[in-house]
Amino acid sequence: MTAAALVLRFRRARREIGPWVLAGGLLLLHLDWWPIAIPLPTDAGTLSDMVLGLGMLLVVFDESRLHTRRLATLNALTTSIARVGQDGIMAGTALKELKDLMGAEAAWFRLLQSNCLNIHQQIGLSPEFLSKKSSIAISDEVECVPQQTRLVVVPKEGLDDSFHAEKLQQVIVVTVPGRKSLVGSLVLGNRRAKSYAPDETDFLISCAQQFGLALENVHLLEEILRSHRQWSNTFESIQDLVLLHDSQFRILKANPALLSRLGKSQAEVVGQICEVVLPKEELAWENCPYCRGAEDELSEGIDPFGGFSVASTSTYVDQGTKQRATIHVVRDITERRAAEQKYRSLFERVQEGVFVTTPSGNLLDCNDAFVRMLGHGSRESLLGRNVDAEFYTSREQRVTFRREVEAHDFVRDFEVNLRRKDGSELTAVESSFAIRDEEGKIERYQGFLLDITAKKQAEDEIRRRNRELNALNAMAVIATQSFDLDEILNLTLRQVISLLGAEAGSVYLAEPENRYRRRAEWGQRVTERKRLAETHFPESFGDLVMRSRAEVLTAEYLPHLPASVTGFMKAANGGSAMWVVLWGKDDPLGLMGISRGPAREYSSNDENLLLAIGRQLSTTVEKVRLYEETCKAYDDLRRTQEQLLQSEKMSAVGQLIAGVAHELNNPLTAILGYAQLLESEKLEAKAMEYVGKIFKQGQRTHRVVQNLLSFARQRKPQKEEFDVIKVLEEALLLRDYDMKVGNIQVERDFQADVPAVFGDPHQLEQVFLNIINNGIDAMTDAVGEGSKAEQHFRVRVAASDNSVSIEFHDSGSGIQEPHRIFEPFYTTKTVGKGTGLGLSICYGIVKEHNGDISARNGDTEGAVIEVKLPSAGRAVAPQVPTEAAPRDMALKGRILLVEDEESVLEFERDVLSGAGAQVTTATSTDAMTTILAEQSFDGLILNGKMPGANSVKETHQWILDSYPKLSGHFLFTFSSLAEPEVRSFLEQHSVRFLVKPFQVSDLITSTRRLLVKSKTAGAGQA
Repeated sequence: MTAAALVLRFRRARREIGPWVLAGGLLLLHLDWWPIAIPLPTDAGTLSDMVLGLGMLLVVFDESRLHTRRLATLNALTTSIARVGQDGIMAGTALKELKDLMGAEAAWFRLLQSNCLNIHQQIGLSPEFLSKKSSIAISDEVECVPQQTRLVVVPKEGLDDSFHAEKLQQVIVVTVPGRKSLVGSLVLGNRRAKSYAPDETDFLISCAQQFGLALENVHLLEEILRSHRQWSNTFESIQDLVLLHDSQFRILKANPALLSRLGKSQAEVVGQICEVVLPKEELAWENCPYCRGAEDELSEGIDPFGGFSVASTSTYVDQGTKQRATIHVVRDITERRAAEQKYRSLFERVQEGVFVTTPSGNLLDCNDAFVRMLGHGSRESLLGRNVDAEFYTSREQRVTFRREVEAHDFVRDFEVNLRRKDGSELTAVESSFAIRDEEGKIERYQGFLLDITAKKQAEDEIRRRNRELNALNAMAVIATQSFDLDEILNLTLRQVISLLGAEAGSVYLAEPENRYRRRAEWGQRVTERKRLAETHFPESFGDLVMRSRAEVLTAEYLPHLPASVTGFMKAANGGSAMWVVLWGKDDPLGLMGISRGPAREYSSNDENLLLAIGRQLSTTVEKVRLYEETCKAYDDLRRTQEQLLQSEKMSAVGQLIAGVAHELNNPLTAILGYAQLLESEKLEAKAMEYVGKIFKQGQRTHRVVQNLLSFARQRKPQKEEFDVIKVLEEALLLRDYDMKVGNIQVERDFQADVPAVFGDPHQLEQVFLNIINNGIDAMTDAVGEGSKAEQHFRVRVAASDNSVSIEFHDSGSGIQEPHRIFEPFYTTKTVGKGTGLGLSICYGIVKEHNGDISARNGDTEGAVIEVKLPSAGRAVAPQVPTEAAPRDMALKGRILLVEDEESVLEFERDVLSGAGAQVTTATSTDAMTTILAEQSFDGLILNGKMPGANSVKETHQWILDSYPKLSGHFLFTFSSLAEPEVRSFLEQHSVRFLVKPFQVSDLITSTRRLLVKSKTAGAGQA
């Protein structure tokens, strides 16, 4: 009976006969109930066994049929997923199949959206239920989504009235999971309670999982289709020209804007190479006109359609074919460039200062008027600097400015104080506005500045003069008699005491740190003179006086003044006293006070008279100080003028040296060249010795010329590892004659194995030469011109702590102010003998080399200049001696040699002819042109600075245009290659060149390279 009850309970609410037959068979099995079993026939037991077997067979058939339907349902669900593109239709089909299979009265699917479960599809629910339960929270008491079991059966007791109204007795909630997160829930409603076997539970969970996967796939497909439509619409709607081509420059796609510009269809363009489709009339290009540089960048230039364009270039690799392709988005900027040029011209020419800054104050752009206003030399020196911190003098003004701009987006006629490069201040009126980004944040400030310093000063001057007019008339005679401040103060004080009938008085002038020193007095006792000669006001005159700029301090002010001021006023003058503050432009200049007897008070007329005199006295004090400053400035200006005149003389000498040095290189080329040629000949030993001496002295002359060129700033700075002792010896060599004439003995103290120094040897040679010159001048001044007294100049070189120290110790009279010796224009030499710039330049060069230079006086005599340079950490690389070039370096070919210097021409011709070349010479550019028109050559060697010739750049282009077969087969020679732009041009275009004087081997080697794979330039080629 128990088994029968369990079978019926498990299969209840299902329309199946098998469970009932099985339950009946179980009841009839082993029937031995009394009194029923007694009258039954004998075959009754067999009949009950047959009933039991039939029930079991029917149950098995029902289960088989149920499994078949489940598989059919899953198959239908899978088929609908594959065929249907809309999740609504797919969900309805799946729900219907599932409802029929599970025998449910209602089925619905809830989709998770914004933490709510909304009914997305349903079957069997009434409109009333949908209106109440269409959207529920994810934590709903009835349809709470299972987290762990993935399936929950809610009995009748757990349902609310909405479910009861649908006559539902049981609800099954199944989780619909996605790949990464919850998709929703699947709900079945039964009007009769049912039990579910584990395989049914697994089936519902599998359906839910398949359901979630289907929904995600459908949504993914829709997203892909939507993205494709958006990309296609975007591509078609772009107004700029869009070109897509592969690595072979074959067009893959073009947008309508480009097709319209070409006047062709997509079919006519796709598959064609760019050179066939795109125009080439306006611009000569190859492969693609927009592949102008590196990949994935913006480039701007001339457009093949005409005008200017900016092209955005991007590359990608096709995932299917693995082919590399390039996309160009091209925008026509012809009108924009014209507008930019127009507005840029307006920006540059407007006379008001125009600027653009970041919100933090960094300067992005400005015009020339702004640069001039602040006293700078170029716009580059201002860009990137913070105007708030460096140019605006008042932080409070900037706070007010930012507050106004934040509130109104602009300010108009805002008065500001600015600091110029020389430290002076100017007053300007600023009108600015803010530019905001899409989020409303200030992106930059743009504004105008109008300098009103002159106007402001004029206004202040007029007001000041009007206030001081009365006192000016009374004291004009005293103020104009002398510029001695003490005399003016004493005379003024005596007149004040006389006019006002005072008994005593004093004048104090302000000094730094709120200290006041007495400069004039009358009527005070001796003890008071000593005690009150100087006083200190830590708090100045207090807030009240400083804020109101009070000028007359009477008894009414005493309670409001700092204790130090009141104590001083009581001690300085007894009786009835009155003090006048002598105000300058911003701060007090001093105090003037008088005193009378205790019973004598001051009238308003007395106060006005003393006030007028105090104002005039303030003006006089400022005038005298200004006069003193003017005199000092005049003296400084005069000294500066003398120094600049000497500097101009030195500059002229430098140009003269450079010209002479350049001119010397030509004969040096012939001398050194012929010496090398003689060394290669089989001469007698004595002759070889003479030739060696000639070559050695020529090399020495060449080094002197190079040193002179370096001194005259005709050599491009180049840093390298070098022997500092060798450079020092070369600098001493330049003054060797002067030291011998002046009877100056050079004492060398050079440490062994001094490491190399990394830097520019020519610049450091100039440093050493300047220091040596100063030492020689100091020793000559100490003993007098023409003296035969022996002087000592000690040079010490030592290495320590990763640095090399070079000390120069002269036996002169020492340095008066060693701490100022490196200041520009500071010199202790007589007028016309020094500019004050030499050691300043040395200081800059040493600091550029990360070194240090210092000056001090010696222990016994003279001055010591010490230069410390960082060492390279290793010894100087030994120099391999240059051997004479062998004469068997054969050359084959015809060479045209062009040189205006006859000695150099003959030397070069002898070298090249001796090496086997056929040499034709020309001494002018006209002769060269004539010869090239009549004959053909394998190589061309010409002087880069022929008289009357074009520049190197123009000559190079003329050869390429007129004789293209000589391209790569010509060589320039120069007396010196001082111009950086010439060297840069030659290196950029890989043009060969030699600088005189050069080695014979260098000339032959360079010529052989010209003749490699040479194609003869025919006569008369254009």
